[in-house]
Amino acid sequence: MNDLSFYPIGKPGQAWGAAEVAAWRSRAVRQRSYATDVLSVIDSLRQDFDVSDYGTLTYDGEQFPLRALRSREWRPELPTVVVTGGVHGYETSGVLGALQFLRDHGLETTGRANLIAVPCVSPWAWE
Repeated sequence: MNDLSFYPIGKPGQAWGAAEVAAWRSRAVRQRSYATDVLSVIDSLRQDFDVSDYGTLTYDGEQFPLRALRSREWRPELPTVVVTGGVHGYETSGVLGALQFLRDHGLETTGRANLIAVPCVSPWAWE
């Protein structure tokens, strides 16, 4: 079999070591901003949802707040709906879809279901 694919770092079939990781990091360029693209939208939803920090992700010296939103009128007798996005971070559609759902339809669950949302589980990978 002739493999025509090429990636400039590492060797096919071999795990990366410290040198390959360092080479990848030196070439990596941020594609997005978690603060601008995600946190600012979450902040704009504070009038409709309770927003809380449930942790902080520290990666390579940077800290990323982990935020969740939940229904203000939480009722234990109602079913609970969980919405997540960005588990791996780089899938923009999941993060943006979760935020758009909250903006456009989140309040429709009031009185029908409790809603909790974590729009971007992995903020470092978002960038």
